[in-house]
Amino acid sequence: MTTASMINHLYHCGFCVQVSSLIGAWEERRRNIDGARQLDAMNDHQLKDIGLTRGDIPAVRRGLIRDDYRSIYRSMV
Repeated sequence: MTTASMINHLYHCGFCVQVSSLIGAWEERRRNIDGARQLDAMNDHQLKDIGLTRGDIPAVRRGLIRDDYRSIYRSMV
């Protein structure tokens, strides 16, 4: 492998990793926003059933609360 082809390979590999990372971050943000939108549509009783309050929804939107809900949020507060 020539030096030029090695550099070319490393450049494309790094570029692909960056693009993949940006796409992953964008997809996660969309999921958080969509999840928060679904939570906004629930009434207070439904939110209580899953262990959330209306005040938790902004934290879901920002990605601070995920699958295990309150344990992640409490550790960040």
